[in-house]
Amino acid sequence: MSYKYKDNNVSNLDNYSKGTARDYVDYLQNNKFSGDDLNKTENDEDDLSEFKDETIRTKLKEKIWDSSATIVLISPNMVDHYKSQNEQWIPWEISYSLRSSIKNNSRSLPNAVLAVVLPDQDNNYDYFITYRSYQDDDGNERSIRTIHTGSTFEIIANNMFNQKNPVTENIQGRIVYFGDSSYIATVKWDDFISDVDTYLESALSRRDHISDYKIKVNM
Repeated sequence: MSYKYKDNNVSNLDNYSKGTARDYVDYLQNNKFSGDDLNKTENDEDDLSEFKDETIRTKLKEKIWDSSATIVLISPNMVDHYKSQNEQWIPWEISYSLRSSIKNNSRSLPNAVLAVVLPDQDNNYDYFITYRSYQDDDGNERSIRTIHTGSTFEIIANNMFNQKNPVTENIQGRIVYFGDSSYIATVKWDDFISDVDTYLESALSRRDHISDYKIKVNM
């Protein structure tokens, strides 16, 4: 799981006096998953800026090697704009999650990756997901969902809306994507916890069809 450890601009969960992204990891571990090997990320205090590539590979590649899916918790302050993106943990974790690797004559395939958007302190998601209503040609009320990819790391944004042959439609001057258009799909926290298995199975299905996507592994 990849997340911004100290981001406290998120909605409080029950039994926590102050909400942080880490609380959501604890909730998933205690309520939705079993075992203690789910959390393979580092603390927010860790800094990659002085590390060589080989050190980064040692720290991250081993953690991701035996996993099949990476859950990215999107939070309002996940990006530190005062550091370059390659100095932050999350882009490296996503990069290694998307790579094929060889170790001891064994091959690790790219992970499935799912972006779960956490609610902010006001219990809203509109810092990352917004909706716009419109009427179709038959006068029916419809809604377009917009994902604000500019609010996250480039490697995450570059693996959204990256299907090689997407199904699209021009609606009121905007290109709208349908179906599994993103390798890293986006889901709200509330929707995710209501049906975890379905969303993970969908992510794993995209992994099985990864050749249908233009995967970007470099930051």
